[in-house]
Amino acid sequence: MPHIRIESFKEPALPFEEGGVKFEWYAKNLEHENEGLIGVETEGVPFLLQVKPKAESVLIKGEKITRPSPNTLLKKALQAYIDTQKPNVLQSNIANIERAKLTAPPEALKEIARFDASSIPDKPLWVEIGFGSGRHLVHQAKQNPDVHLIGLEIHRPSLEQVLRRIELDSIENLWVIDYDARLFMELLPSDRVERIFVHFPVPWDKKPHRRVISDAFLEESMRVLKPGGTLELRTDSENYFRYAMETFTRPERVKLSLMKNMEAAVRSKYEDRWRRLEKNIYEIHVEALESSKPRNASYDFSFDKPRSISALFAEKPEKAWRTEEFFVHVERFYAISEKEGLIRLSFGSFDRPEHKFVLIRNGIAVYYPHVPVRTETNYKAHQMIREWIACETS
Repeated sequence: MPHIRIESFKEPALPFEEGGVKFEWYAKNLEHENEGLIGVETEGVPFLLQVKPKAESVLIKGEKITRPSPNTLLKKALQAYIDTQKPNVLQSNIANIERAKLTAPPEALKEIARFDASSIPDKPLWVEIGFGSGRHLVHQAKQNPDVHLIGLEIHRPSLEQVLRRIELDSIENLWVIDYDARLFMELLPSDRVERIFVHFPVPWDKKPHRRVISDAFLEESMRVLKPGGTLELRTDSENYFRYAMETFTRPERVKLSLMKNMEAAVRSKYEDRWRRLEKNIYEIHVEALESSKPRNASYDFSFDKPRSISALFAEKPEKAWRTEEFFVHVERFYAISEKEGLIRLSFGSFDRPEHKFVLIRNGIAVYYPHVPVRTETNYKAHQMIREWIACETS
């Protein structure tokens, strides 16, 4: 990550602007006073610079929760800091910034925090969960140009590999998203999807709670699928197959198709491996039977009038709040003044938590740099956070 190491840090006079970079405020860590955060905006993108003492020097780098993309935005902010504050720079990795290009993220890569289902093209929609090498996903996109596909994958190297394929083959009907499918399904409208592919998911025999297939996932899949749409599972694991059959047959009304050792439209590298080992390949199709009620997408992540940062710090919870559905962990406090500052939080799903700051300034509180993903779990956690932050008279 781009960073600079300087001899010493002196809090700059804020706010100021240099070379298109706005430096807005400095917030001190209330538990480690020599550490802090600088609020920055470059090319209209807000993020934080972290100030952290290291041995006999001070490290300034991008704060990881708010780290911007591309990295050139961060490099520009660090260079602007050097140009205006003129610190004694001991080490830097932002050389050649003059020649660095502000390369935009690939069009096919969609950031989950800003995902808007209404922007999906008006085409039949297919979703593949855990696409791995992407063979099947890319094949389906190329063979079905009148269909729009969304691929979900949390393994970053696999995601980047597919992005390269999309660019090389000029594929225009495919988006990829780095996010947990169990939560992503909540963001899709009801009766919108025609096919959902779950091919060779990790069996998680020792941690079954991490499996993609579950009662809740099946319920969400049936909601987003059009009547007649299908959820398609392929697996080489007999344990997973039997578990899935038990899950899929729990609802009162179901329509299943079961196949064994049938050829797929295209084999994944995993299927090639299992075929060589003469393992059985199980395939289950679950068909959606009826229309579903529209999803509630109107979650409000606003706050009431907040208490001061000093008052909230005085009541910092000793441990995380937990329910069966979600958790809230208040991690760190940073003060801009006695009343203003930031709170770093993690909250929401146990499997895919959100990490956000709440910024309290000018008598209002907002999530920084943007609101959480609009899932029901995050909203329930937000209600707990909002109640804790609010003034008693609000």
